[in-house]
Amino acid sequence: MNKIIHGYVQHRPLLLFFLLLTTVSPYKLSAEIKHVKVGVFEASPMVVLGNGNPEGLFIDLVSYFQEELNWDVEYIEATWNDQLENLEKGDIDLLPAVSYTQERTLIYDFSEDPVYIDSGVLYTRPDYPLHTIFDLNNKKVAGLEGSIFTDGFIEYINSFGVHCEIIYTLDNVEVMKALIEKEVDAGISIYSLGNELMKQYPVDVTPISFSPRALHFAVPKGKNHELIEGIDSLMDTMISDSDSFYHRSFKKWTVAFPSETFPVWGLWVIFGLIFLGLFFILWTIVLRYQVRLKTASLNTEMKEHKDAKKVLKRSLEEKEVLLKELYHRTKNTMQVIRGMINLQAADYPQSPSIHALVDKTSERIQSISLVHEMLYKTENLSCISIREYIISITSLLVSSYGKESTIKVEYNIADLYFFIDTVIPFGLLLNELLTNSLQHAFIENKAGLISMTLCEKVNQRILFTYSDNGVGYKVEEVSSIPHLGTRLIHELGEMQLNGILKMESVNGTQYYLDFPINNDSSRI
Repeated sequence: MNKIIHGYVQHRPLLLFFLLLTTVSPYKLSAEIKHVKVGVFEASPMVVLGNGNPEGLFIDLVSYFQEELNWDVEYIEATWNDQLENLEKGDIDLLPAVSYTQERTLIYDFSEDPVYIDSGVLYTRPDYPLHTIFDLNNKKVAGLEGSIFTDGFIEYINSFGVHCEIIYTLDNVEVMKALIEKEVDAGISIYSLGNELMKQYPVDVTPISFSPRALHFAVPKGKNHELIEGIDSLMDTMISDSDSFYHRSFKKWTVAFPSETFPVWGLWVIFGLIFLGLFFILWTIVLRYQVRLKTASLNTEMKEHKDAKKVLKRSLEEKEVLLKELYHRTKNTMQVIRGMINLQAADYPQSPSIHALVDKTSERIQSISLVHEMLYKTENLSCISIREYIISITSLLVSSYGKESTIKVEYNIADLYFFIDTVIPFGLLLNELLTNSLQHAFIENKAGLISMTLCEKVNQRILFTYSDNGVGYKVEEVSSIPHLGTRLIHELGEMQLNGILKMESVNGTQYYLDFPINNDSSRI
């Protein structure tokens, strides 16, 4: 026995140290004090401003965390929208009473346990009775800009096909002011704050609620993880304990405690409330009947709308098939015309000029045919990729002249889409440029280079540059050249495409075409 007592006395300092470790918060053992900038805004009873120091349920918890986690708290006051921006930029470290949404998880990190569950509620003036959501059609409604409850209300009325003009405000107090000054017919507010504001402003709460949300603490995305970890550690313990600091503060700010003495006039109030309750029950029955009638009418309209959409979709699909078939038949018809011309030319084997004319015409038909072939294959029936078109027609022409091994082609073409009424004259112009280069620029099958650049300028204009390093031409002789190809290049570029065409001959031939384009929307 004496040995046991002696051992206890001998190891008593170690036991005391062990008890200290098990009873003191691990965050308090750290000598480092964490400076935490907390954003606050008026959201009573969650956050209450105006009495010097901030108060409210979330502020009580911040004070508790400050003590337990060794924080040095600095409160920064601003509007709700400004605080969301401050949190995203990292100008504040912690923001209370933030509604959890999937969209916001991309910008902020949230505490694990919600502190409070709230929802959006609609408020009106006493002189404006609001029975159902349909009574708000074409009315003005005030709501806090950037609030998820304002967005939730818009989704709510859209689901019923109700249209409202939304008047955005900077805070919920302005919502109530706009309501009592008759600038709007109804106002959107979070339920907890709205009930507090009802004590200052003569407004009525309606039974129309929407968008229930859990309120959490939030920090900037990927930052201040130690703050969230400390909050989660303490909240997890407090939530499971009904007598914890969290539950006492929750009751303090959200539960109205009865007075110790019950006055006599309270009985009359109770009887009056019972009477009002019966009245509202009857009124609710009437409202539900009206809602059923309007819901039935709405369902009928929705069914008619769906049937009309099906008919429209079927009609569009039929027109799409017909349009594809038209492009396909146009392409086939041009190939038939091209074949007939070639067959007709066979009757004149001794006439090189006729064969040259037939080849030229065949190449021009091929450039138009390629447009319809690409339109037939694409999902967009009104425009095609100009880059794919330029590469395709160039490859066809170089191959048809048998110069794949001697002529190299370089492309720097932006990935743009042109409408058919632009592609066809552009394709004919490109056909003439390529034909001129392949026939005249490279003498005696000499190797050469063809370069093409196409890019979009400002004001929806296109700059197309074409060049070869062939023999070139004399600039002063261009106006006297009688060839159809040269005339076509000018007419297509300046008349058909409404562009500005410039020609140069420096180490070969260069063409510069600046023309307008409009690719904002489909024309089909």
